[in-house]
Amino acid sequence: MRKSFAVIVALLICSALLVPAKGQGGNQAADAPLTLQALNTMLRREVGRNMTEADLAARIERFGIAFDPTPDAVSRLRANGAHQNLINAVKRAADKLSASAGKVVMTGPQPSDPFIEESRKVVRDYLDELPDFICQQDIQRYFDHDGSGAWERADTLVYELTYNRKGESYKPINSVGRSITRSLELAGGATSTGDFAVGLALLFAPETKTVFTPAGKERLSNRQTLLYDFTVPKESSKFVVKAEGADPLTQGYSGTVWIDAETKKVLRIDQAIDDLPKSYPITHSESSVDYDIVRLRGLDVDFLLPTRAEFIIGDRRKKRQARNVMHFKFYRKFETDVKLGDDVTPAPQKPPQ
Repeated sequence: MRKSFAVIVALLICSALLVPAKGQGGNQAADAPLTLQALNTMLRREVGRNMTEADLAARIERFGIAFDPTPDAVSRLRANGAHQNLINAVKRAADKLSASAGKVVMTGPQPSDPFIEESRKVVRDYLDELPDFICQQDIQRYFDHDGSGAWERADTLVYELTYNRKGESYKPINSVGRSITRSLELAGGATSTGDFAVGLALLFAPETKTVFTPAGKERLSNRQTLLYDFTVPKESSKFVVKAEGADPLTQGYSGTVWIDAETKKVLRIDQAIDDLPKSYPITHSESSVDYDIVRLRGLDVDFLLPTRAEFIIGDRRKKRQARNVMHFKFYRKFETDVKLGDDVTPAPQKPPQ
């Protein structure tokens, strides 16, 4: 198993611009704990116009919430566009509220959950049976240059992704009529790796010491799922974040996993990094991966594989962030000399006269 879940590289090269003062979600006072109604209103009306979800998360961290984030309440937030970084901020605020009210908040080792233990075995068996394969990964990149929460389409990168027991590798695919895709190391902007088996394996590995907490039920892709919130402590995490000009950091992370109630297979993982140092050039980083049944050509066998992923990273203080939306397609058994696109080598440039 690889010792690094993901190396996230954020080359945040956008210039920061001034933006108007943030809205206050109706008549709610600026320094008051947010109600569920006010938070949903701000998600619908203000995020994407004059504020980001990271701004909302920072406000919640400072002033708290005035509601109980039940599974139904969290589902409403997600329906209004909330991502995991904001969801985590809401749940941390709820824990603080419970502690201040004298309620017992469970910490430390948790009792074994039979459903999680069954799911852990399903994940282990799935990874043992997963063959080597290749697929095409399309990355649509967006930027928010001014902290308004509005995403501006930048470009699309296309890679041939190869998975084997050694991990994942990415080869640019270039076609006539499309802008050049460079290697991940040279592409600039924000990139992420580890969206396949590595992250799934580490989440359920006993040595990761993930704490799972039941978080309700929900239908996902016509399947009944059980939701579990999870926390991976920094001490046992293999998640690495790296920003340009700064040392890489190993950080803990928290999120939610959707598990098929019948098959015990993972259908979705949402997560966000916890407790980044205030001096670090990144204030937030989050990702999500959706899994579905895919026919692996060359074997004519169905496997549960990622079909879509999303990655957001940014610096709220400088009002800039990046978002990648990734689609995975054309899955097939790994074979040598397989090409997914028409490789085009850029013509060499003539030296100046």
